[in-house]
Amino acid sequence: MIEEKNLKWRFDVNAFRLFGRDLITDRITAVYELVKNCYDANATSVVVSFENVGANASGKPNITISDDGHGMSFNDVRDKWMVVGTASKRNKLFSDKPFNRRYVGEKGIGRFAVDKLGGKLTISTKQKGEKERLIVKIDWDAYEVKSRSTQLTLFTDIENGFFFEEDNPEIHGTTLSISSIAELWTEPDIKRLERELEKIVSPFYPLDPPFNIYIQSNEYSGYENRQVKAETIKYSSHQFSINFNLDNNIQETLKFDNTKNQIIKQQIPIQIFGPVHLELYYFNEAAKKRYNSAYKNDDYRVDGVKIYRDGLITTPFAEFESERDKKRDILGIDKRLWSGTFDKIGTREIIGILDITKDSNPQIIEATNRQDFVDNREYRELKEFVISQLRSIAELKKYERYLIKVSIDKNLARANIEIKEFTTRIETLERKNPTLEKILKPLREQAISIDRSIKKGIQQQERERKDHIRKENIYLSLMSLQDYAIHISHAVRTALGKVKRMAEFFKERYPNPELDTYFREYSVGIYDEMTNLSRIIDFMLSYAGSTIDMEDFNIKTLLVNLFEKSYSPVFQAESIHSIIEIQDSFIIHANRKFFEDIIENLISNSIKALRNENNKIIKCAGYIDIDKFVVVFSDNGEGIKKENEERIFEMYYTTTADLGGAGLGLYIVKTRVESLNGSISLIKSEFFPKGASFKIVFPLRKTSHEVD
Repeated sequence: MIEEKNLKWRFDVNAFRLFGRDLITDRITAVYELVKNCYDANATSVVVSFENVGANASGKPNITISDDGHGMSFNDVRDKWMVVGTASKRNKLFSDKPFNRRYVGEKGIGRFAVDKLGGKLTISTKQKGEKERLIVKIDWDAYEVKSRSTQLTLFTDIENGFFFEEDNPEIHGTTLSISSIAELWTEPDIKRLERELEKIVSPFYPLDPPFNIYIQSNEYSGYENRQVKAETIKYSSHQFSINFNLDNNIQETLKFDNTKNQIIKQQIPIQIFGPVHLELYYFNEAAKKRYNSAYKNDDYRVDGVKIYRDGLITTPFAEFESERDKKRDILGIDKRLWSGTFDKIGTREIIGILDITKDSNPQIIEATNRQDFVDNREYRELKEFVISQLRSIAELKKYERYLIKVSIDKNLARANIEIKEFTTRIETLERKNPTLEKILKPLREQAISIDRSIKKGIQQQERERKDHIRKENIYLSLMSLQDYAIHISHAVRTALGKVKRMAEFFKERYPNPELDTYFREYSVGIYDEMTNLSRIIDFMLSYAGSTIDMEDFNIKTLLVNLFEKSYSPVFQAESIHSIIEIQDSFIIHANRKFFEDIIENLISNSIKALRNENNKIIKCAGYIDIDKFVVVFSDNGEGIKKENEERIFEMYYTTTADLGGAGLGLYIVKTRVESLNGSISLIKSEFFPKGASFKIVFPLRKTSHEVD
């Protein structure tokens, strides 16, 4: 009989680095983690002290983090602090009264943040009523030496010294003293730490008893005992507050009302990620100028939306990066920006504070590596919720820019009229009083010069407007072409794979009379595949080279060619059955590229919707209805949820971000349709209960004429 034995996991000494410097990527986060431990210890005061950490320091560098919390007993240190991943804060959710703070350090590895700051650690801790203070010494450098050894050393094999010393029974708290400092701390470094620590507690989550943080430095003036205070958010042009009602299952959300030209609140059911409270501060151009002027000598800028859980900032937002371009865009706010195009909201013009709780939002989980949140449906929906609020503000931004443009146009037009009237009055005055002609001549010439300048300004304004429209049209067309290229790349790879296999067959076996049948079949196959590839290339070249001007073209021919030639390889590669039914053949004078954009984006949208279907169908039908041309575009894909129907045409709204969807496809369709004076609407699916159908209506002018 075989005797079954047991094995158990062991940790190599390198584990200390994995939990410390390799996991926590910057010093700001390391301090955050240690300060959060003070919060969990019911501290009302935390002092972060820097001694001799600068380049010109003469003494030994040291960093201490000291709190007046409840302190730790010997058993606490041995059985909790020095146990990796201890569950003590998971078993007990709230700290003792009167604090009742929700524990934020639940993973049991935040204490290893000290390794990021320095090589040696002294823990000095004491509970109230105890007559002795516990001192524990940990030498991370010793772990480092052992980790470089070829001999196996376990993490638990290294012993750490401790001792007790007498102290006042009334004193309580913990002090972490870190030496062998890894990096210099300059004055700007400490100032940045202060700015980041300002954000640790949500301004909308007042703490009672308080949680005060102080920074000390023996090298930099102003940091003798400087309290970290969160500044009130100033200079914003607009503020929006979004709340919820748990009893009535109501979550507020923002929407730009196109009739009132203002942002209103709507009520929706509480979403899958749970109820949230969100405060948003938007800075328009004037507000940004005031803000930047106030903080021009400070590394302190409008900085996007932050997530707070139970009053404290979540770790992914604590990571500090001094270079803005290197900052991680956790919520994907700036990823949605397309530089130089559209009105959009980025992290440089919005401050947001999103409050969640452990109980109400349990699936919004911070990843162990501190870089992000766990990627699940709840988190993706939460990100989309935040982005949808910013979309509404973007509509407001667009409207305000329109008002500014109208105001400028009116002022220029008024100035033009007034200067003409002024010039006319001068000329009248000269005629009535010839003796004044010499005196008034310079004034008249100056008025004429100003008149010319105003006219140039009006012309320049009009040129810039047209240029903006032209650039936006080019951009939208390029995005359409990009989508086509993405889909066609799969078809190209498939076609090239077939050609390669058939060519290899020729290379290895030709000539062989017994295989002539295969040679003929494969030669036809190679020719057909190369013809398809040639069509793809020809279409992309013609598309990229075409203009955005008006021209005559046959609408039926264009639609049929798109389906049966340009997209045929894509349909084959994706196993999609395409149906094109255009009843009437006629020529119109319009923008051909806009029509191509419309169909290409609808096809791209359908391909994504069909990804989980076995019997895939895309259908495009068209017919003339009196003085209108109607197109009905359908697929039998996953369809559109009822709650999403009003938002599908919004810029950047997407449910396929995981497939590379940028949320521009249906926006481009709507924009192109409306630019052709048409309309688009979502109607009952032709393949109900599956799929989606769009009805597009274009007005026909008298210049359009049928073709036999």
